[in-house]
Amino acid sequence: MRRASLINLLLLLLVGGLALSVWLTPDRQDGPATRPLTRLDPAAVQQITIHNGKAPRFILQRQAAGWQMTEPYRVAANGARIEKLLGLLTTPAIESFPLPADRLAEFGLEEPLAELTFDQTRIIFGGTHPYNHRRYLRIDDQLYLIKDIFPHHATARAEEFISPNLFPPGAQISEVNLPDWRLYRQQQRWVLDPDPTGTDPSQLVQKVTDWQQVQAGGVSRAPDTVPEQQLSIRLQNQPHPIRLGLIRQGSGILLINPVLGLAYRLDNDNLLKPPGEGP
Repeated sequence: MRRASLINLLLLLLVGGLALSVWLTPDRQDGPATRPLTRLDPAAVQQITIHNGKAPRFILQRQAAGWQMTEPYRVAANGARIEKLLGLLTTPAIESFPLPADRLAEFGLEEPLAELTFDQTRIIFGGTHPYNHRRYLRIDDQLYLIKDIFPHHATARAEEFISPNLFPPGAQISEVNLPDWRLYRQQQRWVLDPDPTGTDPSQLVQKVTDWQQVQAGGVSRAPDTVPEQQLSIRLQNQPHPIRLGLIRQGSGILLINPVLGLAYRLDNDNLLKPPGEGP
């Protein structure tokens, strides 16, 4: 191809690209680039509803003891992740313009990626700009462009917003009952049964601490697999123990809470070893 023809072709492609960019970016409203996406105060938000194509909606509710999931599970939520999600409300709106109602498909809004409702404010996630890859969001009849740093929260499953803690904050264990050993509090000391070698009391305390502080590497729906073993944890001032099923997965384990219908993944089985044995 001759040089002049090649230059003309490149110019034609450039003009076409610019035209497409203009078409996909309606006339924006003038305003400061640092204007927050919403005027909501993240600390004042009481309820978040998330609906995406991966599963039914789920609801997060702020309560005195912290964030709770109320649908589809009634369980403590992952407060740290929710705080990151709340950053969406004050993220800078880089561009803002009235939504062309007849062009929803071009902005990925005819079949949205997700819909998030913060109290009464609904934010709809669309597609991304073809060149700068910023995310289109819809709020009422207004279209916004923001940095694309929130879609992994918007498209998460309910289980991904559940707290990784097995027990409520501040809970105190009074008994750990596993198939091969039992550790329980008797008056002011911990007792291991059986304990043929007389385990150091500090190792008993450490084992209880390890159980109280355990955090799952992930939370998922409980599988249909029948647990291999059963164990129970009793908390102080609770009339009934927490009963958990156990499924081994290589060097890790799944702890199944049948009441919640959830599985908590641990990357090793150290908690199952008697005090003083193993890491």
